[in-house]
Amino acid sequence: STDLVSSYSMTPPTLSITEEEHVINAKDTLTITCRGQHPLEWSWPGGKVDPAGKEETELVASAAPSSGRAIQEEDCEGTGTKPYCKVLVLTEAQANDTGYYRCYYKYIHAKIEGTTAVSTYVFVRDFEQPFINKPETLLISKKESTWVPCLVSIPDLNVTLTSQNFFTHPDGKSTFWDNKKGMQVPTHLIRDLLYVHCETVIDKKVFKSNFFIIHIAGSELYDIQLYPKKAMELLVGEKLVLNCTVWAEFNSGVHFQWSYPGKQTQRAVIESERRSLQTQTELFSILTLHNVSQQDLGKYTCTATNGAQMLEESTDVIVHEKPFITVEWRKGPVIEATAGDEAVKLPVKVVAYPPPDFQWYKDGKLIPKQSQSSMQIKDVSEQHAGTYTLVLRNRLAGLEKHISLQLIVNVPPRIHEKEASSPSIYSKRSPQALTCTVYGIPAPEVIQWQWRPWMPCRMFSRRSLHRAARRHQRDRMPECKDWKDVSRQDAVNPIESIDTWVESVEGRNKTVSKLAIQEANVSAMYKCIASNKVGRDERLIYFYVTTIPDGFEIESQPSEEPIEGQDLQLSCNADNYTYENLQWYRLNLSKLHDEEGNPLVLDCKNVHHYATKMQGELRFQPNSNDATLLLSIPNISLDEEGDYVCEVQNRKTREKHCHKKYISVQALEIPRLKQNLTDIWVNVSDSIEMRCKVDGNHVPEISWYKDEKLVEEVSGIDLADFNQRLSIQRVREEDAGLYLCSVCNAKGCVNSSASVSVEGSDDRTNVEIVILIGTGVIAVFFWILLILIFCNIKRPAHADIKTGYLSIIMDPGEVPLEEQCEYLPYDSSKWEFPRDRLRLGKVLGHGAFGKVVEASAFGINKSNSCETVAVKMLKEGATASEHKALMSELKILIHIGNHLNVVNLLGACTKPNGPLMVIVEFCKYGNLSNYLRTKREGFSPYRKLAVSCSHRERQRGQQITNCLIIFCYFWTVDDLWQSPLTMEDLICYSFQVARGMEFLASRKCIHRDLAARNILLSENNVVKICDFGLARDIYKDPDYVRKGSARLPLKWMAPESIFDKVYTTQSDVWSFGVLLWEIFSLGGDFCGVKQTSLLVSYRIMLSCWHGDPKERPTFSDLVEILGNLLQENVQQEGKDYIPLNDSHSSEDDGFSQVPSSAQQNSDEEDFDMRIRCHSLAASNCVSFPGCLTGGNQIRCPSRIKTFEEFPMTHTMYKAHPDNQTDSGMVLASEEFERIENRHRKEGGF
Repeated sequence: STDLVSSYSMTPPTLSITEEEHVINAKDTLTITCRGQHPLEWSWPGGKVDPAGKEETELVASAAPSSGRAIQEEDCEGTGTKPYCKVLVLTEAQANDTGYYRCYYKYIHAKIEGTTAVSTYVFVRDFEQPFINKPETLLISKKESTWVPCLVSIPDLNVTLTSQNFFTHPDGKSTFWDNKKGMQVPTHLIRDLLYVHCETVIDKKVFKSNFFIIHIAGSELYDIQLYPKKAMELLVGEKLVLNCTVWAEFNSGVHFQWSYPGKQTQRAVIESERRSLQTQTELFSILTLHNVSQQDLGKYTCTATNGAQMLEESTDVIVHEKPFITVEWRKGPVIEATAGDEAVKLPVKVVAYPPPDFQWYKDGKLIPKQSQSSMQIKDVSEQHAGTYTLVLRNRLAGLEKHISLQLIVNVPPRIHEKEASSPSIYSKRSPQALTCTVYGIPAPEVIQWQWRPWMPCRMFSRRSLHRAARRHQRDRMPECKDWKDVSRQDAVNPIESIDTWVESVEGRNKTVSKLAIQEANVSAMYKCIASNKVGRDERLIYFYVTTIPDGFEIESQPSEEPIEGQDLQLSCNADNYTYENLQWYRLNLSKLHDEEGNPLVLDCKNVHHYATKMQGELRFQPNSNDATLLLSIPNISLDEEGDYVCEVQNRKTREKHCHKKYISVQALEIPRLKQNLTDIWVNVSDSIEMRCKVDGNHVPEISWYKDEKLVEEVSGIDLADFNQRLSIQRVREEDAGLYLCSVCNAKGCVNSSASVSVEGSDDRTNVEIVILIGTGVIAVFFWILLILIFCNIKRPAHADIKTGYLSIIMDPGEVPLEEQCEYLPYDSSKWEFPRDRLRLGKVLGHGAFGKVVEASAFGINKSNSCETVAVKMLKEGATASEHKALMSELKILIHIGNHLNVVNLLGACTKPNGPLMVIVEFCKYGNLSNYLRTKREGFSPYRKLAVSCSHRERQRGQQITNCLIIFCYFWTVDDLWQSPLTMEDLICYSFQVARGMEFLASRKCIHRDLAARNILLSENNVVKICDFGLARDIYKDPDYVRKGSARLPLKWMAPESIFDKVYTTQSDVWSFGVLLWEIFSLGGDFCGVKQTSLLVSYRIMLSCWHGDPKERPTFSDLVEILGNLLQENVQQEGKDYIPLNDSHSSEDDGFSQVPSSAQQNSDEEDFDMRIRCHSLAASNCVSFPGCLTGGNQIRCPSRIKTFEEFPMTHTMYKAHPDNQTDSGMVLASEEFERIENRHRKEGGF
């Protein structure tokens, strides 16, 4: 406390009496003035409690009431340094007023002498009353010396301590006198005395103090308790009773002292009691205060001391003016628990007096035996969920309050199909549906399906799996590391659909997910995973595919009802993965009934008691896991008719399963004809059909004869339906004759015959054949002609290739594009790169006419280092128009110049000793669309990172003005694949694309295919707008849809571009809005990224999709909007930032033809940094709709109009009439005029 107070510059109060001791005479008036820096308060003997807790002041008795005696405190006028002043005036002073008079700062808790308090000891000298103490008990402890508190009113007395046969006086060695405390004597001198008192002589008159009764006290106090233990609450007018109990050693003397508010009023009654127990002494001090008021509230402290030890206990007394009830939640109105928890508590904070009656209700129904303010529910289950209401009543005061809590019991997801056995065998080539029905609270948002190959897990050996199976341990297959998500692209069995819906089952909403498999072909393992915030459940499905239905079947050949004498073969087919121990039985008819003739109930377990075991031949099917037990019965007889049973045993459960097949043997009879043949008259070239129908299920051997010669199947003669039907196509004259049908079996034969007569000649037949052959030849000719015409239409015209595939071209508004390219110069001294210093590598991408190859370029930066570059080149056999298109692309890249967010030209190989090659920057992470999809699962909204910019870069940034301020880190990411994708990365990508498009717009260029697939990602999160040119295959890319004779990226195109073939910078702004959607949806739908920045980005999209192109923001506006979003975040977080100078871009009026080396040197000199955009928290810094950017208000539509609703206004740029509007950047006509004038002066390429 001293250190705490001394830390403040505080001056202690000062008294008008400066000496430590001050003497006045009885009947005199004592006046003391106190001054200080803060409000002051006085304490005096017998009056206000001494804040320093001086023990002797409590021993001084207050003077008897007198008509003239009074103590007053008055405020007085302060000084400049001590503005507060208070005077204490004591009139008619008496001897009992002797003691410490202390002045202290009223509102400072620590009362420290010399710092926050000052005191003086005043003697009220009365020669008739030199001693001022009351009769007391003097507790003698085990200390070496004891103070006898003989307090005096005269400071300079000679005092002696006497008793019966005892006398001592201060000698300065063992006995000492202190006129403020009394006499200190050795304890052994007075230990055996009954009493002692002090004496003094004044004017030969002996004065004696009151007697001090000697009491030998125990040396130890065990414990102290203040009852009631909790804070005491009372109403005004009620009685307060506090019991201070001390347990002490035998024969212990304890002095109780109470400290409480209003002590000076002396209204409290204090009673003491003592009781001896078997092992200790119990002492009580009971404080009683009648008719309490609000002035009596506060802290009540009981202090017990025996001279050597002191114990203290406190309690709070609260006095209320009237009865009241207040209730509130401790943890809010909603409490969540999980089913299966041991207990959940519904905590309610109740402050009330008197204590009210408590009643709990659940959903309006009274809960019996609940009379506490907080309710505890044990063994939490779903049925405990509901609304709980606590009603508090004070019937005497007429008070009632209630409070409600909502208990939500979360239930971990549980898949119901796990509770019942499900099939693990599935028929091959059959459609299947795997279903998982999940119940949980909250309901799982997504049920995930995964699969793995049908093979042992690498992390478990076969031996460990068998041991686990023998010990009935849990299946460890779900713990394998090679589980993959089920998708249509990577499915071991073709997937038809994955559907999830919610249906009500038994009054509960359950989530159902169905995996529909088109065709079961390959055995695999599937599992469905359901999770919510309190748990996770999964179901493992062993999807074993077999050609045997249900894994076990019986087949009979040739039929189940063979003819007597046929060879019968019974096949017991079983899946070897599921079953083993195949065995054939034949049931004994005599044993299938009991003695009374009743049929017995057959069981597969005891089939061997009623059947005869039969030997079969076990075979294993090649290329499958099927086993077949063949039972052959040659030349079957009627006696062999009966039930045949195949028994198998399940490998896992060891249970036996049986299939029964009844074989009915048909008796062999002489064949019978249903009807006889009849004679036929037929014309030449007609067809005839004769039927020899046999009665019965079994068809015997049937033979046909013509003129007693056997008829065999040849061209024009067909035998069908087991030779029961004879057909002759295009009858000729030689087909006439007698036809005989002979039907035979082992019992005999039966015959039927008929004659066939042919009328007409064979000449007409030849004419018909010639006509048919001619018609066929003409049809084939027309088919070939149609195929050639169709292929010619599908083949792209070479004349259209040169511009339709370029992403970066100039505006063909007034002059055809072919003529513009002729005016663009190419300076070989600046851009030509030797072929021998270029080493080609793998193909990065290819199209219908060109390809992009990764390559190593030695010294392309005018150094000895090897740089990885991308090379654009034509495929083998390229035409002149294709060569011209690639050359046009090269010239346009030179014209555009260099920019950080555009794939820049590094060089070219144009000399005729090899193929034309255009060398551009290499971006190692590929296009942005694929990158975002790949990083979708690893998306994290925030990144914790704090790296400051260097001092040198900060100084340089402060010197650059009129620039866009972005937050940057000079921190290199070794591999973007390893770092998480965050929200700030997405905003950074959007900002950089806007910067690049702003630069291209400043070069009067239009990009007709702005999409994430045409944005490349380089090191350190730098994105670059690229041109795939001839290396893009729009005929195989599903993003390009046929419209007329062209393939267009319709999803990214503005309405005026689709319908009117108008391309402007504002149509690129429309595409930029779609690109924003791609970026913030990570290449798909918005994937749960709940950020305020998504709202801002969506509003930017709406502004880009305005129906009127003039109302859309410019790219400069978009740069400013996104830049403000970045800058505001930086200013809020107070992090280091630097400006990025616009001089990154070559935006002069001339042509930027700086070679790659010059560009690299400029980069090293001015921009030796790696830009990283970080810590871009969601900031709604742009007001939408209606974004104020640079003084121009961009009005955002309240909804997106359909294409039919857009007002199609004429704009200044028109597309090239070749209709190849896949993509491209165009140049305004005024830019072309400048190029043309320069060309006329200097000469074209």
